[in-house]
Parts: sequence; C-alpha cells; structure tokens
Amino acid sequence: MAWNQSGGDQGVKRRPGGAAGGAPWWRSLKQRWSGSRGARGPLYAASAAAALLLWLLTGLYQIASGQHAVLERFGAYAGERGAGLGWHLPWPIESVTRIDLGRVNSVDFQARMFSADTALLNITGSVQYQLRDARQALYTLREPERTVRELGEAATRELVATRSLSDVLNGTGRGPLVEALRGTVQLRLDGLSAGVRVMAVNLTDVQVPEPVLESQRGTEQAQQERRQLALEAQGYAGDLLPRAQELAQRQRSEAEAYKLQIIATAEGDAARFEPLLAAYERAPEVTRNRLYIETIETILARSRKVIIDGKGAGNSFNIPLEKLLAADTAHNTGVAGVVTAPTLGHAPDGKAAPAVEPDGRNRDRPQR
Repeated sequence: MAWNQSGGDQGVKRRPGGAAGGAPWWRSLKQRWSGSRGARGPLYAASAAAALLLWLLTGLYQIASGQHAVLERFGAYAGERGAGLGWHLPWPIESVTRIDLGRVNSVDFQARMFSADTALLNITGSVQYQLRDARQALYTLREPERTVRELGEAATRELVATRSLSDVLNGTGRGPLVEALRGTVQLRLDGLSAGVRVMAVNLTDVQVPEPVLESQRGTEQAQQERRQLALEAQGYAGDLLPRAQELAQRQRSEAEAYKLQIIATAEGDAARFEPLLAAYERAPEVTRNRLYIETIETILARSRKVIIDGKGAGNSFNIPLEKLLAADTAHNTGVAGVVTAPTLGHAPDGKAAPAVEPDGRNRDRPQR
C-alpha cells in the first residue's frame, strides 16, 4: 500500500512518544482529568459539607446556673446570654466568655500599719466579693482579684490610722471597723465601675510585733497617764471657775454692803453734826468741853490699862483684874475699861499709887 493511501493509521503522522493528531498530549490530560473528576466529585462535596457542619457546631455553648455569658463579635461587645444552651457564630467571628456571678470569691492581704496612737500593728485580713455585672467585670478590671486585694489593704490602712490600739484589738471596736472597711472598699469599686459587690471584710489577725511590744506597752501607759492628767485638769478647771465666780459674787456683795454702810455712816455723822454745830454756835465753851470729855471716854474705853487713884485710906488693896477684864469683854467692848479706885488706898510714903498694867506689872518699874 502506498504511503498516501487512506485507511488505518498509515496516513497519520505520529510524534515520537505522543498521540496522534495535533497536540495530542493535552487532550489526553483533559480526558484523564474529566474521568477522575467524575469519579471523586461527590466525595469532595461531602467532605466540605461535613467540615462546614462541624465548624457551625463549634458555636454551641452551655451556660451553667449562676453564670453569665458575654458575647463578642470580632472582639467587640455584642450582648449577654443567661443560663442554658445557646449558639453563636463560630470563631473567629464570635466568641463567648463565661462570667461566674454566683460564686463568692475571697482574697487575702497582709500589711504592717500604724494606729492613731502610733501603735505598730501586723494585720492580716480578707475580702469576700461577688461579681454582679458581667460586662463591667470583663472590660473594666484587668485583674479583679488584685484590684480588690489592693483596695482592701488601702482601706484598712486608712481606717486603722484613725482608731486607737484598743479599738482595733478589742472585739467591741472591731465590729464598727470591719463594717466601715466594707463600705469604703465598696465605694472605691463603685467609683471604678468594676461591677463587684463586696460581701464582707474580715480582720483575721491583729498583732503587735514582738520586737516593739515592750516599748508599745510603755507608750500606751504614758498615753493613758496623759489622758488621766488631762481629765483631772479639766475637772479642776471646771471646779475652779464656779468657785471663782462665787467668790467674785460674794466680794461684790460685800463691797456693795460696805458701800451702803459707809454711805449710811457718813450720812449719820453729817446728820449728827448739824445739831452739834448749832449747839456750838450757842455755847462754844460748853460744847467744846463736852466733846473733849466724850472723846477721852471713847479713847479710854478702848485702853487696856487700869488707872488707880492713890488717894484714900489703907495701905494695901486687892484688884481683881481678871474679873474686870472679863466683865469688860462680856460687854463687847473688846478692851478693858478704865477703873478708878479712890478708896483702895495709897502708897506708904503718901504718894499716889503707880499705874498697874493688866498683867500685874508696875509701869514705872524698869523691865528686865
């Protein structure tokens, strides 16, 4: 058969190792791919559907009782969910963060601080708190436990510094202190919008450090003595003022009475002087003698001397001076009166008897 005769494959040129016709290699590849896709296509689709279903199932979540779920979409707040079964778009589109609102958390703190009376104390305490707002608890505080601990310690330092050592150590003063601590910590957390409720603040251990215990006792005793002295001084001042006021009032009353007495005496003297002046104008000599005699009587009435007249019979005499002085005192004169004894005798030489003092001494005899 000639080379150009038709029939069979004799008229088709072949390339070495290739298919018949123009570009036979890609046709062969296309045929092979079409056959393979037709056989494995349903398997790939089923795998993709299963993967999608599993991805969607990762969005299922369960919230226990007492917990709260915060839903975030691409990291931003997207709402909250309560207890129960729920579903959200799977990660990385949405995510759920569980916040336990029913659990009571507790943090401890320990610090050294001073009381109001400069007493050094080692105080150990604890703060019980509960999360009450899921959104605030998640976004406001980075570390809620650390924040509550630091606020509890700061509030304890602040309030212990305003109370004495006895108030902090005694049980009667401890109750108001811990209640004030709870209120102070809660106020600070509310100011931060932390979403935290403080249940209680307890001071579990309050002690004075052993190295300073002895000096602490001395300081406390000195302060007690100072308070005692201050109270005594206040009591003395409180008693002194009324007494001074009473004394001043009495002196004013006495001065007023003395004033009235002086005025009355002066007015009486003036009233007596007027008739005396009239009598003096009528009889000057008689009035002058009478005034002299009255004046001498007044002077001698205050004298404690006994004048004895030496004229008379007898050479001896006995004068009861004690009785005379007592009688004179009984008449409220305050001094012995003038006593004359014209009949009691005279001295042996005929001279007048010497004056005798009330104590029995001779006035003219030199005294040793």
